[in-house]
Amino acid sequence: MIFKEDIEQYNNILNSYEDMSSEDMQTAYDLAKLTILIADRWNEIALNASKIGREVECAKTDIYNYAYHKYRILMTLHEFCRVIYKKCSDDLRSRRDDFYC
Repeated sequence: MIFKEDIEQYNNILNSYEDMSSEDMQTAYDLAKLTILIADRWNEIALNASKIGREVECAKTDIYNYAYHKYRILMTLHEFCRVIYKKCSDDLRSRRDDFYC
């Protein structure tokens, strides 16, 4: 199957994201890092859609659209994880400041 490992990584990220709570700072940080790396991989696939299409006898447009969709989902998850991480970080800082006052 084409992109088998890439699809497994993508699905693992989706599962981790689904299990993450809005207070899970470490998971948000880890996912933010991972999603940007995997998004870059899907972007590379989209950019090489023509070459890949010739190799697997598939339309360039189909491969590009498929990879670009994965890329956009991962970038959206990346942005959301960054928001969660920042919120948790600010909350932690606020609690620490309240404790020392």
